[in-house]
Amino acid sequence: MQIKNRTRNKTITVMHAKNPLALTRGLMFKSTGNMLMEFPISARHGIWMLFMRYPLDLIFIGKEKKITEIKKNISPLTLNPKTWKIYYPGKKAKYVLELDAGEAHDFDSGVGDVLEFHK
Repeated sequence: MQIKNRTRNKTITVMHAKNPLALTRGLMFKSTGNMLMEFPISARHGIWMLFMRYPLDLIFIGKEKKITEIKKNISPLTLNPKTWKIYYPGKKAKYVLELDAGEAHDFDSGVGDVLEFHK
């Protein structure tokens, strides 16, 4: 799937997760990759880093496909209790874009940018 940032004219290729199993699994157990998670409803969906092998940037996107929040360089869960977190957006989101850490900068995206999705 291709995601285009209409505001900044940048495009990125990602996997697409839409069914409950794919949404639950996300990028767990993978060694690299980017994924768009599409939830059935807009809500404050929490993202956790269990079984992740690398840090992520999280881009929360509203139902109108506008970026509402970006969290950068989120570390995988470890035995250190400080990493035992669930990351929630401040506002409801219909989509969450999980990117390799640093990719949010490379994708040149910011809060308020409008995206397009192409299969």
